[in-house]
Amino acid sequence: MLKSLPTMLWVIGATVAVAALSPVVGNIATTAPAPAPAPAPAASQPPPTAKPSATPKPSAPATPADQPAGPVVIKASTTKLGPTAVDADGFTLYLSVLDSTDPPRSVCVSKTCLAAWKPVYVTKAGVRAGAGVSEARVGTVVRPDKDVQATLGGWPLYRFAKDTKPGDVLGEGVKGTWHAISPQGKRVR
Repeated sequence: MLKSLPTMLWVIGATVAVAALSPVVGNIATTAPAPAPAPAPAASQPPPTAKPSATPKPSAPATPADQPAGPVVIKASTTKLGPTAVDADGFTLYLSVLDSTDPPRSVCVSKTCLAAWKPVYVTKAGVRAGAGVSEARVGTVVRPDKDVQATLGGWPLYRFAKDTKPGDVLGEGVKGTWHAISPQGKRVR
């Protein structure tokens, strides 16, 4: 019994760590249940109309199909954090410390994670370095859902949904996991 104690403690510790980190990226390798069908509106009621949202919507592509037809461009800019990698529209790009760089791997796959952190999807047009970014640091990774995501320094790249204008850095340090990425492919902070 005492010989297996370190192994049991390791298993318990690993289980606690996974449980603690799951809220950070959502349910990492699970699929969401199918949505329930919407109830049919009553015949005597007019159909509901959409109300404008009080919060501005960021322009981050939600799916690969929403990505612009041209190549994804990753360039350098200056934010209040210092030199920062941004997309062609000037929106800050982020990395997750839960992802890996060697080989590149993205673990943000749950609906919860993807709602907040929009992967920088790459189309057939590819990805290229813009001003201030080395072409050698730019690449791609095939995500678990088989879509292709841009990388910088091996880190899969994301946009933060609450960044609503170019230069916003509201995702920096979120849950100790998400960080703006520098033009060199490292954490800004």
